[in-house]
Amino acid sequence: MYPIGARTSGRLHRQSGARYSIFRPVIVPLKTIENEKSYGEQNSRNWWKQAKRSILNHANILSIILYSDATTTDTLGKSSLHPIYVSLGNIPTWRRNKEDVKQLLGYLPILSAKNEKEKKSSKFKELARETFHNSIKFLLDLLFQGDGVDFNIDDKDIWFFPRISTIICDWPEACMFSLTYKSVNSNYPCHFCLVQREDLINIRKEVILRNHVNIKEYFDSNTSNLAGLEQVNN
Repeated sequence: MYPIGARTSGRLHRQSGARYSIFRPVIVPLKTIENEKSYGEQNSRNWWKQAKRSILNHANILSIILYSDATTTDTLGKSSLHPIYVSLGNIPTWRRNKEDVKQLLGYLPILSAKNEKEKKSSKFKELARETFHNSIKFLLDLLFQGDGVDFNIDDKDIWFFPRISTIICDWPEACMFSLTYKSVNSNYPCHFCLVQREDLINIRKEVILRNHVNIKEYFDSNTSNLAGLEQVNN
């Protein structure tokens, strides 16, 4: 397992070229359906504009996309690995969907329990969450350097500030990332929003999304369970 900065810096020019690496924030809607805009590349999203405002004017956004999916490695389902991959939102979608554009960072640790009782214990689950988040922290530590990172792309030094734009994973892993309950029976089973379980079959446009502000309010008031949130420091 390697930190992101140690594995991606030498690959960008071979996979995409400098002409793809510096996306400027633009709004280019592909189509409009019921007054809702559908966008193409990542730099046509509001997220890109907001991320660009958070860095210096002459620097660039390096959009980090993480892919994570635990998978079995034998026909009996007794052995498994947890690979994590990285790609860049700076690379156009048509090119990014090619297999060679995704870089394997490594394999996240998978803890083994002595028996089913230990596996279901709160202590083991807490240790699994702690191990997962410590591993992710190790991989992403370089993202939190205040001065950004330099990439040499096609013999040009370009200054980037990395930002995580997308995490692609299945529901159990999404719950692990967001520290939400892995139960469809919880009051708020969705890791993405704060819609109650009984209302999920009739979602309206007024959806309250989970964000740093409202989740921190639950956490600080020790009422995390009301939002289906694990009371874990990370």
